[in-house]
Amino acid sequence: MKISVIQSRTYYDYNPSAPGDWTLEKITRAAQPGIEEGLAMAEKAAGDGAQLIVMIEAFNTTVLPNDLRFHYADIYEPLDGPIINRFSRIAKCFAAYIVAGLYTSREGKAYNSAVLFGPNGRIVGVYDKVHLPAGEDREITPGSSFPVFSTEYGSIGMLICWDMQYPEAPRELALGGADLIACPTWGWEHRFGLCRAYENGVTIAAAMGINPHGLYEDENPSCIVDNMGRVIAAAPRNEAAIVSAEVDIRQEPAPQYGADRWTGLHSMRQIRLLQRRPDAYRLVTLPHPPVMSRYPSVQGPASENGKDAK
Repeated sequence: MKISVIQSRTYYDYNPSAPGDWTLEKITRAAQPGIEEGLAMAEKAAGDGAQLIVMIEAFNTTVLPNDLRFHYADIYEPLDGPIINRFSRIAKCFAAYIVAGLYTSREGKAYNSAVLFGPNGRIVGVYDKVHLPAGEDREITPGSSFPVFSTEYGSIGMLICWDMQYPEAPRELALGGADLIACPTWGWEHRFGLCRAYENGVTIAAAMGINPHGLYEDENPSCIVDNMGRVIAAAPRNEAAIVSAEVDIRQEPAPQYGADRWTGLHSMRQIRLLQRRPDAYRLVTLPHPPVMSRYPSVQGPASENGKDAK
C-alpha cells in the first residue's frame, strides 16, 4: 500500500498563560490557514494515489493547552463535525483510508482522538489517547483501550504522541494483530519510536506537527518506519511536507541471529511472540510496583485528575 504522512504546520502563536487580546474568535480565525493547508495536503496525497494518509495530532487545534479560559468539551467538534466531514469527503472521493488526529467532544467530555476513515468516507473506528502528559489531563479524558481495525491491506492500530513513551501501548496493538501503527504526534523521537517498530515487528507511520518555531533539538520529523526499525521515508526538519512510501504491511520481518535455523520459522515477529514469557512478567500491570515507593507523593494520573503527576 502507498502510505503518506502529512507533516503540517500551525501558523499562529500566542501565550496561553497570558493570552492578552486573543479571544476565541481571534484564535479560531488565526488557526484556520494551517487547517486549510493541512486539508489541501491530505487531498493532494490522496490524489497522488495514497491508500493510507496519516495526519498530525490534534490537527484541529485552536485553543492551546493551559489556556484555562475555555473548556475543550465546549470548543471542539463531535464525530459529525465540519472538519470530520471534510476528511470523510476526501476519503470517499479518493477511496483512501485516513487517520486524522483530532480533538473531539462526546457526551460532555473532550478527547485527544485518532479517527480512522474508510474508503467509503465512513468512520471505521476511533482511538482515544490513553497516556496523557501532565497538563493535557486538565481538559482531556483518557481512553482505556487499544483497538485494532482490519482492512484489505492489513490490520491497523493507532497511538498518539505520548503513548509511544510506553512500550506497553504498541505491544498491546501488536498482540492484537496490528501490522501498522499510525501515530499522529507533536513529539516524535527516533530514540523510542524506532525501537517500538523493531521490538514489535510492525510498521509505524508517524505524522509530526511543526510549530511556528520549528522542531526542538531532540525531536525528529515525520517518517515511515519499517518493521525492522528502519526509517524508509522522512520529512525535512522544519517544513510542511508530504512523505510517502510503498509498504506491504503484512510482510513479516526476517529472522535474525540464525533464529530461523533453530526454529524453522520465517518471521522474527512470530519468533519473538512465541518466546514471550508472560508467566514471568509479575510487575508490568501493577498500578503501584515496588519502584513507586521511591516517589511517595506521586499517586499517578488518577490522583486529583492527574494534577499530582510528574
